[in-house]
Amino acid sequence: MNKSSIRAFGVALFLVGALLSVADRFDLNIGLPTVASTNDKDVEELQKQLEQATKEIASLKAQTTKETVTENTKEENATDATAVSEHAESSTPDSDDEVTMTLQIYSGITPYIVAQKLEDGGIITNSVEMELLLANAKYARSLQIGSYEVNSSMTLEEIAKLITGKKQ
Repeated sequence: MNKSSIRAFGVALFLVGALLSVADRFDLNIGLPTVASTNDKDVEELQKQLEQATKEIASLKAQTTKETVTENTKEENATDATAVSEHAESSTPDSDDEVTMTLQIYSGITPYIVAQKLEDGGIITNSVEMELLLANAKYARSLQIGSYEVNSSMTLEEIAKLITGKKQ
């Protein structure tokens, strides 16, 4: 074999490889066997399983709701006499309801993540309000790295001042 035929063979191999690569990239069928037919069967089976699971979840939710309603009515009937006196006592705010957590602020943390952590910890009820407050020009880019003890009795403004190091 001479040099030009070896070169031509190499070019042909390169072109075949490029053609296969392009066909694979654009999902072109160039006569190679495919396994798409078994995938369709798998998809149908998985859809049936999903529908069955959804029906089971719905029935469990309905069953749980019925049990909860039944338990609540039993409890209400048993405690009707004492409910009035307990209600009068519980009208004063309880300090036991206060939730406390340690908030970790690290480098690169965003106001969104801080607000989510506070909401997940039960400190605040609406993470969007806190996120907007921390994105405010007054606090923007001022989060200070560290650990902070926060509790549910603090206002959003107090928490923001604490974790940004702004003066009270």
